[in-house]
Amino acid sequence: MAAATPGGPQNVLRYRTRGARLVKVAGQGGATRRQLVGRAGEIEAVLALVRGAAHGEAGTLLVSGEAGVGKTALVREACALVGDVADVVWGSCLPLMSLSVPFLPLTSALRAWAGSRDAPPPVLGGAGDVAAGFDAWLSGVCRERPLLLVVDDLQWADQSSLDVLMYAVAGPPDRRLGLVTTARSGEEGERLRRWLPDVRRLPRVGELQLDRLDRLATSAQLAALLGRPPHESLVTQVYARTQGNAYLTELMVRGLPSEARGLPPGLPTGLRDAVSRAWYRLSPRARAVTRLVAVAGRPLAADRLGEVSAATGLRGNVVPLLREAVDAAVLEVGPNGTYWFVHPLLAEVLEEGLLPEERAALHAAFAVALERVGGVDDDVVVASAVELADHHFGAGHQQEAYHWALRGANAAERSGGPAEMLKLLRRALELWPKVPQPGLTRIELLRRIHVAAERAGEHEEALAAVEDLLATMDWESDPLLAAELLVRRTCLEGQTGHKSTSAPTALEAMRLSAPYPDSIEYAMAVASLAAAEAWDGTASARAWADEAIRLARACGSPRALAAALIASVVIRVFAADPAALDDARQAQAAATEAKDFLTVVDAAGWVGNSLDVSAASREVIDHSRRTREELAAMGAPPSYMAGLSATEAFGLALLGDWRECTERLRVALGSSPGRECDLVARLTAALLAGWQGRSGEAEAHLARAEELSPDRFVLVFAGFHAVKAEVALAKGDTESAFAAAMAGVGRADHHANLLERLVPQAARALADQAQSLRDQGRSPEPAVTRLRDLRRRYPEVVAEVGPGPMHQAQVLAMQAWYDAEVRRGQDEPAAASAWQHAAQTCAAGQLAWDEAYAWWRTGEALLRERSARDAASAALRRAHRLAGDLAATPLVAEIEALALTARVPLSPLAPPPTPGPAAVLPGLTPREREILAHVVAGRTYAEIARELVISEKTVSAHLSNLLRKTGTTSRVGLAQLARRLAVPATDDGP
Repeated sequence: MAAATPGGPQNVLRYRTRGARLVKVAGQGGATRRQLVGRAGEIEAVLALVRGAAHGEAGTLLVSGEAGVGKTALVREACALVGDVADVVWGSCLPLMSLSVPFLPLTSALRAWAGSRDAPPPVLGGAGDVAAGFDAWLSGVCRERPLLLVVDDLQWADQSSLDVLMYAVAGPPDRRLGLVTTARSGEEGERLRRWLPDVRRLPRVGELQLDRLDRLATSAQLAALLGRPPHESLVTQVYARTQGNAYLTELMVRGLPSEARGLPPGLPTGLRDAVSRAWYRLSPRARAVTRLVAVAGRPLAADRLGEVSAATGLRGNVVPLLREAVDAAVLEVGPNGTYWFVHPLLAEVLEEGLLPEERAALHAAFAVALERVGGVDDDVVVASAVELADHHFGAGHQQEAYHWALRGANAAERSGGPAEMLKLLRRALELWPKVPQPGLTRIELLRRIHVAAERAGEHEEALAAVEDLLATMDWESDPLLAAELLVRRTCLEGQTGHKSTSAPTALEAMRLSAPYPDSIEYAMAVASLAAAEAWDGTASARAWADEAIRLARACGSPRALAAALIASVVIRVFAADPAALDDARQAQAAATEAKDFLTVVDAAGWVGNSLDVSAASREVIDHSRRTREELAAMGAPPSYMAGLSATEAFGLALLGDWRECTERLRVALGSSPGRECDLVARLTAALLAGWQGRSGEAEAHLARAEELSPDRFVLVFAGFHAVKAEVALAKGDTESAFAAAMAGVGRADHHANLLERLVPQAARALADQAQSLRDQGRSPEPAVTRLRDLRRRYPEVVAEVGPGPMHQAQVLAMQAWYDAEVRRGQDEPAAASAWQHAAQTCAAGQLAWDEAYAWWRTGEALLRERSARDAASAALRRAHRLAGDLAATPLVAEIEALALTARVPLSPLAPPPTPGPAAVLPGLTPREREILAHVVAGRTYAEIARELVISEKTVSAHLSNLLRKTGTTSRVGLAQLARRLAVPATDDGP
C-alpha cells in the first residue's frame, strides 16, 4: 500500500493495492469461516480509519475496484476485527431495475442496527428531514461508542441516499464516525459520477483502489480453496484466464479436486454467467461488435474492426457501439487507442458461444482483411504474422496457418522475442503432419523449438524438445547433434529438478563426438564428464577438466569454455582450493559472452560457492543480485531473474533480513523459475513462516516442495530435511523434528544445503523431550539416552566441505548450539555458559534467528543462578530485541513470558504484569491454582497477598506447597513448568 499523502487542495488520500478474496476454510466443529488472502495492507487502511474515529477524528474511505476483486470481502474482514473498538452498521444497495426505493441502503443499515439491539429502528422524519435526522442519529450513536458505517455497492444507490451520505461525510470533524463505501469501477452511473467529485473535495476523505491479485496471491487463494498447495501448472492456467480476479478464480476452480494439475475443458456455468452479466445489457448490435473483438483475440483498433464488421454484414459506424460497450464496462480503451475487454475471460466466453461455422467464417474475414492491408513481405512484423497465423488456424486454413506461423517465428527471432517465437513454433509443429509440403523436417522444427524454449526460459519445454529429438533422430547418422543434445539434456535435467545419470550420458556423448576431436560438441562432452566425476569424487575428474578447458580454448567456443571451467570450479570448491574463484569468474564471463543464460546462472552460483559455501553470506547474496541485474539488462527472460531471486531469498532468510527476503520471494514465487529454483523458494518460505509462527503456511510450502522434486536426491541437496525439522521444532513436534533431522544426516553426502543444522536440530528435539518428561514428573532417561547416543555417533556436527569464512563461522556456531543442547537435555549446571558461547558464535556467524534463540536459553539458564540475575536480564533483553526485529512471534512470546515471571523489564515502557491462566496441574487446591496464576504473571508476595486479601505468610506457605508438589525449586521454575504444561502435548517419543 502506498503511503498516505495529501491529494492537493482536495485533501484526498489515495491508495492503490492488489486484490484478494475470502475463501471458505474448515473451522472447529465442522463449521466454516472465511479467510482473507493477501489483504493485510488494505485491511490496515480500514482499521486506521476506525482508530481515527475512536480518537474523535471522523473520516471516509471510498473503496473501488472491478466486480469480483474483493471489495465487500475486504470490508467484511475489517469489520470482524473492530468489534472491540467500534460498532458496525452495514447497509447495502441493490441493482433494482424498475423500482426506486429512496434511502434503501440507509434504512437497511438502521434495521440491522436496531435488530442487533432487539429494538425498533429509529424514525428519521419526513422525506425532507431524513438527512438531518440521519445525521442526528449518527451523532447520538457516536457519542455512546465509535461507529463504522458501511454502504456497499454504492453504484446502485439512489440520489436521495447519496444526498444523505454527502451530509454525513461533511459532518462534524470530531464525530467518532468512520464511513466506508464500496463501488464498482466502470459501473458508477451518472448519479455517482456527479457525486464523487464533490465528495473528493471534502476534507478527511480517502480512496482505496483495489487491483486484481498477482500470481503469488492467486496461488495462495487456490491453496485455501483446494485445501492444499496447488500444482504450478494449475496456477498458471487459472491466472492466465482469470487475470487475478478473485471471484472468477473461485468460480473457475469450484468443484475441482484438490490434486488437480490443470483445468477441465470449457468454463463452469456460474463463471460464464458472472463474466457475461454486463454484456447482456448491451444492444444486439453492440453485442455483435464485441463478439468480433473476441474473435480477434487481441486489442483491436476501431478502423480494423469497422472493416471486418462490414465484411461480415454488420454495416454502419462502429464507434457508437464501442462507446456503448465502454460505458457498460465491457470494453476498455487501451493506451494506443485499441479496444479490448475489461476482463479478458469474456472474450473466451463469447468465442465459445459461437457455432463452429460462425467462428470459422469470422476468422476467415479477419484473415482476408489483414492480408489486404499488407504485411506480406519478408520483413513482416511479428504481431501481423501472429494474427494471420491465428486467424487462418481458426478458419481451418492449415497450409496458410503453418506458413504464417513459420514466418512469424522468423520475425520473432529477428526481433528478439523468444516467447512469441516459441508459441508460433508450437503451432507449426501441431500443423506439420497435416501440411503436404512443410519445407522443414520434424527434427529441424524440434531443434528450433528447443532453442526458443531455452531463450524464453521455458526449461521444461526445452527438455521435452530435447527428449523428443533424441527419440526421433538416428544418433549414428548425426553424432555431433546427438552428443550436443545429450549434454544439454543433463543441464536441463538439473535445472528442472531431475537427477540425471550424467556420467554415462557424458561418456556416450564423448563416444559420439570423439571422431571430431576439434569440435565444440566434443569439448562440451568432456566438460560434462569432468563435472559428473567431480560430483562423484572420481580421481580422474581433474585431468578431464584440464582437457576440457584445453579443447574449449582450441575450438574458440565461449559456451564450451564456460562448461569446462565450471567443472574445474566444482573440483576446486570441494577441495577448498582458493583458485576456484578465478575459474568461476572466468566461467561466468564466458557464459555471458555466449549469451547462454542458463550457464550464466549456473556459473554465478559457483562464484558464490567459491566466495563462501554458505548461502548466508552478504558477499554471495550481493553477487547474485548483481548477476540478476546484469541478466535483466541483457534482456534475459524473467524466469532467470526469478531463480536468482530465490537464491538471494534463501541467504537473506538465514541472515534474518526477512523483509528483503519476502520481497525476493514475491518475485520468485510470483513467476515460474523452474523446479529447482521453485523448490529453493518454497523451502525458504517454509523456513521463514515456521520461524515467524505460521506453521500452516510453512507445512503447505513443504508439501509443495516435495511435489516439485521428482527425485529425493534433489530434496536432500536443497536442504529439505533441515527445513522440515525446523518447522516441526517451531510447532513443538519434537519426534517429527528428530526424524527429519536424522533422515537428512543419513542421506547426506557432505554436499547439501543446511547440512550443519541437522545434528543440532536433532539434539534440540531430544532436549525438549527430556524437559517435557521432567515437567510431567517422569524420568527423562529415555530421551537422555537417545541424546547420549546421538553425541556418541556424532561428536561434531556434520557439515558441507567447502571454502568461506562465513561458512566456517556458521559451522562453529552450529557446533556451539549442539553442545549447549546436549547440556540442556542432560540438565547440566554449566548449561548457561554453553548457551552464552552459542549466542556469541551465532552472532559471529550472523545467524540472527539462532542468536535470538540462544540468548533466550542463556537467560533461562542464568535465572537458575541467583547471583546471575543481571546477566540473565541482559540476555533476555538482547533476545527480545532480536526476536522482535525478526517478527519471530513464538519466540517473542516465550521470552516475554519468562521475563514476566522473573520480573525482568524488557523495556522502560513495559506494562505492569497481570495475572494469567494457570496450567492444569494435578493435585492442586483451588487456592493454589489461584496463587499459581499470579506467580505465572510475575506477581510478588505482597501483590498476591493484597489481591487475594491474605497474608504474605499464607502466600509463602502455599508457594512452598506448590514447589513441593511440582518438584520445582524456584518461582521462575514453577512458572515455566506451568506455561509448558499449558501447551497441548505433542508426541515426545518413547
